[in-house]
Amino acid sequence: MTHGSFRGWIAIACLAALAGCKAAPAPSAGFADPKLLKPDPNVPFDKYWHDSQVTWSGYTQIYIADVDTEYMLKTTDWQQGERKGEIEKDVAKLAVFMRDSLKKAFRDDPKHRYRVVDAPLHDPHTLILETALIEVIPSKVTLSALELAPFYVGTGVAIFRTASNDHSLAAFEARERDAATGKIIALAADCEEQQYAIIDVRSLTWYSDVDGIIDEWSQQFVQIANQKPGQKIEGASTFRLLPW
Repeated sequence: MTHGSFRGWIAIACLAALAGCKAAPAPSAGFADPKLLKPDPNVPFDKYWHDSQVTWSGYTQIYIADVDTEYMLKTTDWQQGERKGEIEKDVAKLAVFMRDSLKKAFRDDPKHRYRVVDAPLHDPHTLILETALIEVIPSKVTLSALELAPFYVGTGVAIFRTASNDHSLAAFEARERDAATGKIIALAADCEEQQYAIIDVRSLTWYSDVDGIIDEWSQQFVQIANQKPGQKIEGASTFRLLPW
């Protein structure tokens, strides 16, 4: 195969990866009020709402609550898949991962928009971020391993494809409260598929792709916290160059 053909395969793989990666919005689980949630072109989530009367500059701290997983356990059907019998443990680990990811994203924010606190202080300068995982589809590890097929091997480079109909997916709903009053002042909901890669090592583990989706959400929450009026925050890329 010539170098031109090799570059052609890369182009085809990239175009396939960029087509239709965004998952359809998940049905409402009721954690966030669906009557208020609407698409917002400036926010990278499927739906978003915030109280326009709130003075956000008055908040300087944020508490990240434990991630709710009850909705996911009731509404998803992947309990019957390859992880049957391990679901509750998997869900508990994902909840801890998501909370830690959100805390780390806000703590590492170079703009230091909010100080992360470890208790839900009854304080008018503190926000409480409540999130719920409402749907998760883990990587189909067995299928991905069996269907990894080299397009080209010749100069020390291999391009692989993963099972096209077995992509990881995750969905969340979120509420943001004023810590002093308990009033809900913002809502969000999103559903995302895994990012595509020419060489996809993530798909060989159950939840690495889901972890990647969660980490992207965490960064987007920080971007929204730092958002200027009228600024558009782009969604995650459908394609990544790194295999992990």
